Amino acid sequence: MRREYRGGAAPSYLSSALGNSTADLSISCNDLANWPTGTGTKPFFVVIDRGTAVEEKILCSSRSGNTITVYNDGITVGRGADDTNVVAHGINSVIEHIFTATDADEANLHVNTTGNPHGTTASQISGLTKNSYQPSAPTSPNTGDIWVESDVIA
Repeated sequence: MRREYRGGAAPSYLSSALGNSTADLSISCNDLANWPTGTGTKPFFVVIDRGTAVEEKILCSSRSGNTITVYNDGITVGRGADDTNVVAHGINSVIEHIFTATDADEANLHVNTTGNPHGTTASQISGLTKNSYQPSAPTSPNTGDIWVESDVIA
């Protein structure tokens, strides 16, 4: 699933305790300015108490103001994500927006998938034939566009 990331999300603190149950799905914090919002169904990961015995990573579905909602689709609950345990966290525990091993593993799997994971062939790209493509920089790239230059078209 596509996730949201924000480079300017500064660490924050819990403004109320978070219980040790997968039913505890609301996280209240003191300041979540510049944090992801989960807009467009793009969840994001957080970690509470990083580097301690009670470190927990959580997949979150949304943020509104200073409240984060934990991901819960009825099958998967976001508490205890990325091989961590669901544990209680006290007021003033540090919470951070993070990139996880889960994110890296999924990207690595996609990059190393053999064959053609997107199902695209040269005949689907209008006007392109093997050894005839002359790459040029995009005239107006959009944020998130990926431009790959190659001399081989499958």
